[in-house]
Amino acid sequence: MRYAISSHDMNAIKASRDAGFDYVEAPVWDLIRPSESQSAFEDAVARYRGCGLPVESLNIFLAGELRCVGPDANHDDIVDYAAKVFGRMKQAGIGLMVFGSGWTRKIPDGWTKEKADVQFVSLLSRLGPLAAENGVTLVVEPLARAECNYVNTVDEGAALARASGSDAVGVLADSFHWDRNGETADTILAAKDRFRHAHVATMPDRLFPGAQPHDFGPFFRALAAIGYDGRVTVEGRLAEGCDLPATMSAALAALRAAEAAARA
Repeated sequence: MRYAISSHDMNAIKASRDAGFDYVEAPVWDLIRPSESQSAFEDAVARYRGCGLPVESLNIFLAGELRCVGPDANHDDIVDYAAKVFGRMKQAGIGLMVFGSGWTRKIPDGWTKEKADVQFVSLLSRLGPLAAENGVTLVVEPLARAECNYVNTVDEGAALARASGSDAVGVLADSFHWDRNGETADTILAAKDRFRHAHVATMPDRLFPGAQPHDFGPFFRALAAIGYDGRVTVEGRLAEGCDLPATMSAALAALRAAEAAARA
């Protein structure tokens, strides 16, 4: 597997590079700069390239007033925004976009899940071809029920990805959300055909692996069961005042150990 941290902090990224991580997962707002000029975007790309690791995936896809479901859904605005984001991803050579952004897909009071499903699939069916045109895979991120009331399990995300009709739409599993929801390997096994990415962090504090006791075994055994050998990004918090080199080395060691044990 290939490992990364999710960050826009150049000191943390360089420490992850020195520890042996393989790539970076960056936030859209900091690298793509969708509301800013082309030159601002190019400056951001140059800054990330200076860290010595390739940016291979992005997160925090949607922000602001963009809404995926409910009476205020504004799909045309999202598609216009995505066209710019995916176009800049192509320019930067970045091929994977994480679609979490739970606040944009939260089902409002008085709206049904059935209506939300129709809206979300309709949106994905428009985003999929646009992503494909730019060499991008869009992966839906299931979130903990405590954080978002829509698309919570990996198998739910995979079903919506399939319904989009686009091979450019997939799903990821985040060990933190997966654990918090009490999911089992079954939801990952059911998503095998659409599984494209993974996130990890500890429970209960969502820290870097190795920063607190946590058994990643069940998660990595589920990944091994579907033959997943792709990217895994640490999407967690750095403990306040932590030693960056030591934290990064411990995180990578914990992940490699979990992977090796799952494959044994």
